[in-house]
Amino acid sequence: MHNYKLKTGINKIYRIDKSMFELTTQQKKPYYSFNNKNERIQFAVCPACDNPIEIIGLYKPLKHTNNPYGRHYPHSIEGLAEYNQQAYDYCPYSKKQSVITSENRKSVLTDFEKNIYLLMRKQFDRVIYVLSKQLDIKITSSAAQRMLTTYVKGEGWLYPWATLNNLPWVLGHLSWSKTLYGQPILKNSSLYSAIIQSCPSAKFISSEYYNKYDILISKEKMYLDINYCIINHSRSINNDVLTETMDLMVTEGQPENGKIIYTKQLIIDEPYFMNLINLPEERSHRNAKLLEIAKKLMPDLD
Repeated sequence: MHNYKLKTGINKIYRIDKSMFELTTQQKKPYYSFNNKNERIQFAVCPACDNPIEIIGLYKPLKHTNNPYGRHYPHSIEGLAEYNQQAYDYCPYSKKQSVITSENRKSVLTDFEKNIYLLMRKQFDRVIYVLSKQLDIKITSSAAQRMLTTYVKGEGWLYPWATLNNLPWVLGHLSWSKTLYGQPILKNSSLYSAIIQSCPSAKFISSEYYNKYDILISKEKMYLDINYCIINHSRSINNDVLTETMDLMVTEGQPENGKIIYTKQLIIDEPYFMNLINLPEERSHRNAKLLEIAKKLMPDLD
C-alpha cells in the first residue's frame, strides 16, 4: 500500500514518502523502533483496516521498486494499533482479499466495526455531502433518513468491504433502490441531460432553496417511475495501489419492462472522505438536522 495514517480511527491519510513520513512522525516512537535484529524499522497504521503496518524501503533501496510501501505487520504495536485479525482478513490490502467477496458477511463485531458504526453516526452529514457530490443528486433530509434506516436494519457496519474511507459509497450501495422523483438534480450535469433526453414524462422545476439544482417531477397528467441504485462494488490491488469502484445506475419503470437511462462509474478516492472529516472547525459546515437523524436511528452499541 502507498498510503498511511498516524493513528487508528478518524485520521488524515498521507502518501508514503520519506520526507512526509519524517515530517508527520517527527521520527518519534512508536513510528520508529528496532526489530529483534537491532535493525531500524518504521511503523504506521493501515488506512483501510486500522492494523499496524511496517514501512518498507523508506531508507533502504528496494530491488523491485523505487517507491517505499506499507505492509501489514501481524502484531500489536504499543501506543499505535492493536492487531485485529478479522479486520486484516477483510482489508483490501490483505493477501486474503482475493477470496473474500462482498457477500461474505462478518460474524464478529470488533472495535473496527464499532468504529465504522460510530463514524456513520457522528459524520452522517458529511457522508451525505460526499455521496450527493458524487451522484450530482442533492440528497434531501427525508431521503437520507430512508437510506440510513435501510443501512441500520441491515447492520451495514458488518458489510465485509466497509472501511472508514468508503462509508459514503457503502451507504448508497446498501440502501438499495431509491426514487429520484422530487429530488434535486444538478443543473447541466450528465444525469440531468440523460433524464431530459430519455424520459418524456420528466420535468424539472427550479428551486430557490437548492442552489444550482432543479427538482425532478412529472409532466402534468403523466406518470414518472424513476429510481437509482449503486451497484457492482469492485476492488482490486495493482502494484500496491487500491482501485475501488461502484456503479450508479438510473432506471425508469419496473425491472421486467423498464429501461436503463444512465450509468456512471463512481471511483472511490481512499483519502478523500477521511481528509474531509479532518478539516479544521473553522472550515467545517455541519448539518444539525442530519446529525439528529443519525443520533435518533443509531443508539449506542452494547
